[in-house]
Amino acid sequence: MSNEESLFEPINCEIVDSFVRYTKLKATKGSGEAWLYVGGDVDSIKFDTFFSNFRRDNKYYFSKKNLISYIENAEHEYKNQINFHKKKDILGYRKDIYKKYNSFKKIILSLKSDLYFKDIKKRIDGGRYYIKPKVLNNDHPWNFIRDFALPQISEFKITKERMPENYNFHFELKFNVKNKDFFDHNSQFLIHLNIEDIKKRYVEGSLEYERLTKARNGHGYFKEQILKRMDCCMITGSKEILEAAHIKPWAKANDEEKIDGFNGMLLTPNCHKLFDKGLICFQNDGSIKKSNKISSKDFDRLIIEDKKINRKPISNEKTQVYLGWHRKYWKKHFA
Repeated sequence: MSNEESLFEPINCEIVDSFVRYTKLKATKGSGEAWLYVGGDVDSIKFDTFFSNFRRDNKYYFSKKNLISYIENAEHEYKNQINFHKKKDILGYRKDIYKKYNSFKKIILSLKSDLYFKDIKKRIDGGRYYIKPKVLNNDHPWNFIRDFALPQISEFKITKERMPENYNFHFELKFNVKNKDFFDHNSQFLIHLNIEDIKKRYVEGSLEYERLTKARNGHGYFKEQILKRMDCCMITGSKEILEAAHIKPWAKANDEEKIDGFNGMLLTPNCHKLFDKGLICFQNDGSIKKSNKISSKDFDRLIIEDKKINRKPISNEKTQVYLGWHRKYWKKHFA
């Protein structure tokens, strides 16, 4: 990066409900206006300078890599739709947005390159500074982003990149909240947040750092503690291809819980995946309960339960607390 380029501090701006089209929240009005709110007009000179006064040879783009990462991390919210209107405290979206999730993802995966466009203009209105493309037809990349971006919990990080003869501006879609309820506990977004937090608090390579990061994949100290208590899958009884599974997910656990052997058990890969997704849970008596989200036919295809297995290793008080957390977290799957 050149000295000049290092002076281009990125701009972060929240994606508000008025900007999006398909993913509009309940209790909102209108169909959206396509203008992206960048900031207050008191910073208009700063914004004009950042965008090089909207030179005609500027280029703007959304990267395919970023869009793939965003839509994959957004899947949990598309399914559960727990975002809410901040002022009126009303949960959910006007439409069942999950109906179009696969369609959005398919389009993004099929992109042959990054999405470039030109000619952006500004507007100052009511003390606010907005931008949008000058010519905006229905097939414009800008409108595609407006269809699938999630309001309030998303933002653009706009990065200015110096090129030989002009400037490129990367509009990167990011999540602007750390509320873990919006994301699947195995999402790369939450994992990244956790790893970055661990790096801030522990020296990379230290015992604490190694234990915490290795526990993410069921390795190291965490797995060693589980192996002291059991030697087979707690559902099938199999002793082959075993994985150390967290009961309270790594991304939702505190440092102590992340490496606590009582917060884990051995499971085969199929069982681990179903347990992770809340499609099976353990009752107080140790029996397995199937979620109403999976059919009996599919369940039988994936798992052959050994009902005679000794589940004493997970009947202790400490593990029961974690199993109770798991049942409560996935309660809606068993209604």
